[in-house]
Amino acid sequence: MSVWRTLLRWETGYSADSVEWCPVKLYNNVLVCGTYQLDKMDEGQQNKKQTRLGRIYLFIINDDTKELIPAQSIDTAGILDQKWCHHTIGGYPVLGVVTSEGKIQLYKLHDSDGLQLKLWIEISIGQDVLALSLDWSSNKTSVEAPLIVVSDSAGHVKVFKLEGDSLKELCDQKSHGFEAWVAAFNYWDTNVFYSGGDDCIFKAYDLRVPDAIVSNRRHEAGVTAVRSDTETEHRLLTGSYDEKVRLWDARNLKCCITDENVNGGVWRLKWHPYNSVVLAACMYGGFRLLRVDKEISLIGEYLEHESIAYGADWKFERESSIVATCSFYDCKLHVSEIVLQ
Repeated sequence: MSVWRTLLRWETGYSADSVEWCPVKLYNNVLVCGTYQLDKMDEGQQNKKQTRLGRIYLFIINDDTKELIPAQSIDTAGILDQKWCHHTIGGYPVLGVVTSEGKIQLYKLHDSDGLQLKLWIEISIGQDVLALSLDWSSNKTSVEAPLIVVSDSAGHVKVFKLEGDSLKELCDQKSHGFEAWVAAFNYWDTNVFYSGGDDCIFKAYDLRVPDAIVSNRRHEAGVTAVRSDTETEHRLLTGSYDEKVRLWDARNLKCCITDENVNGGVWRLKWHPYNSVVLAACMYGGFRLLRVDKEISLIGEYLEHESIAYGADWKFERESSIVATCSFYDCKLHVSEIVLQ
């Protein structure tokens, strides 16, 4: 089994649900953590719509960092998901965020007077919905006008194109009968994107045709994670509340190649940037390391968090395997080093 050593710990205040390392070269030491919490002021007030508070923390973490101290804190609505664009846009690293108020926010990372995120674009995807997930089309290939796919609590999946200083909506699919927990691109063919819903359905779409091209009902519970592999074409993973990680060939989504029970509902899946190891946030089951070949094998686990394992990501560097993880009700952020076996 792989050795997993905790380097840094920090208490996030609000409940923590996402951590994302910046993939842009020269900024690989930048980490963001997103949080989400119901406003306690709303408790006991009948018929009052609950307010979800959030905060984005920006950290700069180097080899000599001894303590986690945020370089910046941004108060927002509740954060449901965050993803960095894998290349700069107009010379800036850009962070995409979706919130509990149904907003997409794009932040530019400015480096003029210390590293700071500054809000660049904000749009609403709908009234009375939570924006639940987002993904960029350009994780593999740099493009001037990348696409962003967003899923929401009403079951919709929308695709936007970044044009100048605005987001143009390209399509709106009413994809799922309940929450559309996740939406993600095929990074090898960015006309193709996927969604997973609380209705247990996993779908594939092509921007060139009006309806879903695949509707798969093989998952035994809500589909919560979809992740295309940037290193191996056609390789795709899904995760579900049914506690299984499934490996697919994107050319044939009728039946998965193999699956593995990870003893926890899967919330996030992250391929290692440089090899075939996957980091899985498994909710009440903690965090798992999986090696993916023709089979999926468990090679490590991390159980030092005391609450729901939601956020997980690899640092983008070859020299060592550094991960960030976060957990919900205990409000914990950890940075760890993994020695892969």
